[in-house]
Amino acid sequence: MDERYGSSIYWLETSARAAAPPVAGNHTFDVVVVGAGFTGLWTAYHLLEADPSLRVALVERDVVGYGASGRNGGFAMTLLDMSLAHLRRNHGDDAAKAAHDAVATSVEEIGATVAARDIDCEWRHGGLMVVATNPGQQRRVDADLAAAEALDLAGFTRLSAEETQAEVHSPTYLGALREEHCGVLHPAKLAHGLARVVEGMGATIFEGTDVTSIDDADGRIRVTTPGGGVLADQVVLATNAFAAHTPWFRTKVVPLYTYVGLTEPLTDAQWDEVGWASHCGIEDKRNFVHYYRRTVDGRILWGGSDGVIRYGSRIEPRYDSDEKVRSRLRRTFEWTFPQLAHVPFSHHWGGPVGITVTFVPLFGTLLDGRLHYGLGYNGHGVAPSHTGAKILRDRVLGQDTALTRLCFVDTKEPTFPPEPLRWVSAELTRRSLLRQDTRMDDGAQEGDMDPLLLRLMKKFG
Repeated sequence: MDERYGSSIYWLETSARAAAPPVAGNHTFDVVVVGAGFTGLWTAYHLLEADPSLRVALVERDVVGYGASGRNGGFAMTLLDMSLAHLRRNHGDDAAKAAHDAVATSVEEIGATVAARDIDCEWRHGGLMVVATNPGQQRRVDADLAAAEALDLAGFTRLSAEETQAEVHSPTYLGALREEHCGVLHPAKLAHGLARVVEGMGATIFEGTDVTSIDDADGRIRVTTPGGGVLADQVVLATNAFAAHTPWFRTKVVPLYTYVGLTEPLTDAQWDEVGWASHCGIEDKRNFVHYYRRTVDGRILWGGSDGVIRYGSRIEPRYDSDEKVRSRLRRTFEWTFPQLAHVPFSHHWGGPVGITVTFVPLFGTLLDGRLHYGLGYNGHGVAPSHTGAKILRDRVLGQDTALTRLCFVDTKEPTFPPEPLRWVSAELTRRSLLRQDTRMDDGAQEGDMDPLLLRLMKKFG
């Protein structure tokens, strides 16, 4: 296990990249991107594709893909807000359709780009199957299908219990919603491949470089690091959950730790018992969803079940694993696939995702139009970060486009309460969500959010 991480992270173990040097001395660029995860890498890619003459640098505190971009489940999916039904309810038909279509386009563009740029990230475009395992979840599936039909979205299909179980052999499925726009991939290989591509396009990457301040410098911006300074006309902040440690976003983004388990490779006989020939991604409709997918080497990644917010928004390697969550993941995996009860987990890891009050990302501009930001994907950032990077490109280039007018750009950003109320409200919300999940598993018919959660969101949002 790499000593930089608090657990054994399969994606980062199975993707290698030679480290770039840290910042040393003083440098000048047109654009500096702080953070070398998906948002930062795609921003550099889109900028250099639009204007190859730009001098672009990425400054990363750790290594490329260190954060959520190297640890996530590898789902490139369209989800914004808590669900498609919530997106429509909260933003209206026109805005919801525009946002969904923009991310659906990104799913297709990611697949096209990795093929054109020869990025071997194990891309499989198998769609998404959102399953219901109890009547309350079925109501949520039905609500999403109704929203898709009302918005006239293409690529959504209802599946019966028999059709769902024929796709993937779990006795727990009562039905599902199939969405075409979803692919699964190896996230660390995508991050490392994008780094190679943007370097080939002319970008400079600095790793192992902590940014100690971002300040106005007579009409430009100075990014200060322990080893030197980087001066730029414009800066893009692309640090997602880690933005919670900046003065601008301390009360707007909260790091929530989410966890996965990964099985040993299944035998051919075991795969015969499971099916899953399409390589579709799967989520259920719990509040703390279970999300799971196949890997190309025959494993099952099993994630979700719970989420943990640490007091003070702490992000530390010691939180990269959680034995209580690992045990819960194991139990729910065996419940979903009883035929695989004896298949062990070989890996367990986690990491922080950026949670916002509204459950949609935050994009905007600070410092008189010279500092642009995109963050807070609420655990579903693989495809939205591609969309967001195009928004950031347009902002840097001073262009007013349909993307810069999406419903999560330049919005009034509600805040979380200060500590200790932040942690107390987050923990009460977490328990409320888990309690509702348990009630629904026990047969309760409710399909919307717990009343306590709604009160908390109204009070603190």
